Amino acid sequence: MIITEGPSDERILSRAFGEGISYFAAGTRDSALVESQRLHEWKQEAFICVVDRDFDETVADFESKRVPVHAYENADLEAMLTVAGVAASLLAEFGSENKIEEKGGIAHILRELYLLLEPVTLLRRANVENSWGLKFDSVDLRSKVDRKSFGFKIQSYCAALNATSDSAPGQKLLIQYATGQLSLRRSPSCPRGTQPYFRGRDFLALLSASLCGYCGTRRSQSVEPEILEATLRLGGADHIRTSSWGQELLTSIAILSSRDPR
Repeated sequence: MIITEGPSDERILSRAFGEGISYFAAGTRDSALVESQRLHEWKQEAFICVVDRDFDETVADFESKRVPVHAYENADLEAMLTVAGVAASLLAEFGSENKIEEKGGIAHILRELYLLLEPVTLLRRANVENSWGLKFDSVDLRSKVDRKSFGFKIQSYCAALNATSDSAPGQKLLIQYATGQLSLRRSPSCPRGTQPYFRGRDFLALLSASLCGYCGTRRSQSVEPEILEATLRLGGADHIRTSSWGQELLTSIAILSSRDPR
């Protein structure tokens, strides 16, 4: 059995590996990890937990307890698929060929998007380290992108983010973290080495904004981040199946199956 965070993970893994594996969608990452730990403590062996790593140490803590976790590369599934090249296909499909060429090509545009993400990634980790309780999903990243220069409005973003929590430290301190003036205790990174490290849905929000003028001619309703996410997942099953991450998961499943007394 593969224990996942939710039904969407179950669907993409089913498309990637077929119907020969049982799945259990726990509902949240914490639920998936807690249920996996309980099974591990009960000496159950024929399961593996597949979850996002995110920006905290939670997954590492469960791994240290020898709970069988096979976390996605990067911060989450969407980020793993993005770095693997699926996002390049999205950009080619939804973008304007002429504008993409004018901006230096797909690879150049992706590098620009990754640079725009850096302040958000730093703030997500700083939020974990300082327990500010910032609600990142309450701030639309698309509204913090200058449509002409395609620059990121750091001050505006930090001001909006600071307003999402009573425990927020003030926009000045957030700006210092976002710009690297204040250092994190530990930079977020993937143990498997995928770079840069970021939340996939943050990337999709910025990609959505870019497709509405910078490198595309789409109306915002046609490239909502949710639409791009669904398309990314639909196009990512083949990568999951053939990637080293997917092959290692299949190897782990084969080993666990060989121990199953059934």
